Amino acid sequence: MKKVWHIAVGVVLLLLLIINTIIFGAPVIILSLLKLIPQKAWQNTVGKMLMFLATSWMTINNKVSLCLLPTKYIVSGYQDFSMCRSYLILSNHQSWLDIVVLQQVFLNKIPFAKFFMKKELIYVPIIGIACWALDFPLMKRYSKHYLKKHPEKKGQDLLETRRACQRFKNRHVSVVNFVEGTRFTLQKHAKGGKQFKHLLQPKAGGVALALDVLGDKIKGVLNVTIVYPDNFPSFWDFLCGVIHEVRIHIELIEPEDIPYQNYYQDDAAKMRFQAWINELWQQNDVMMSKILEDKSLNINNTKQ
Repeated sequence: MKKVWHIAVGVVLLLLLIINTIIFGAPVIILSLLKLIPQKAWQNTVGKMLMFLATSWMTINNKVSLCLLPTKYIVSGYQDFSMCRSYLILSNHQSWLDIVVLQQVFLNKIPFAKFFMKKELIYVPIIGIACWALDFPLMKRYSKHYLKKHPEKKGQDLLETRRACQRFKNRHVSVVNFVEGTRFTLQKHAKGGKQFKHLLQPKAGGVALALDVLGDKIKGVLNVTIVYPDNFPSFWDFLCGVIHEVRIHIELIEPEDIPYQNYYQDDAAKMRFQAWINELWQQNDVMMSKILEDKSLNINNTKQ
């Protein structure tokens, strides 16, 4: 009976989210088409309208899930956020639910969070065109096998990332980078070796590029560790209300403390930055162990 109830909750919540997406999706599609008009002031105005719609859509989603679901978001660490600063958010990645968690924690507290996304996701109905119109950084990744056949494509993904980040130089923005570049699975973890207990090997290139392009625009780097005490949940598990707790630990890192300069010009600089991010990931791995071993970890926590 309990399982049937969870499924019923999941179906109802999914329908509400779909209805909300359709309601906001229609004006987003219209404005996205209007944004194609090549006039700078007009595009800025349309961009602000799109941002208002996206924020309203996420706010309603958050409030509906908080009302209908038992999930508690327990945040520890740094929480002195500002809407008047630009942030780079570094996070581990275990589930599509991570996006919901980050929006639940940061929405309306920092500039609207934009995610590095695979370019293929632009074809997802409504969501894809909205992400394009909102200037989400869309990345095209090439496999090693593909690059062997097409060496002229080497570095193209980094060039596209640089071009995407350039759009943020004249406004406050929050950019999210899932540093591992992929979602955690036990298979990927086993394949990647045992350097980390709970995490995958971090990838430094995207982080270094974002810092290099945005430069002085970034006033704070938020190192975020997301922990699901009940193991690896799916988005459907979340909708069904079987996730009772999510823990989020946040650390503020000053950009000047990060050795990202000359990453793409100098091999020694590249090694220094990779060593720095490996050390950061080791610290995050230890933090995850502490949270999982001691659920009473509640340093400056707030329940969302």
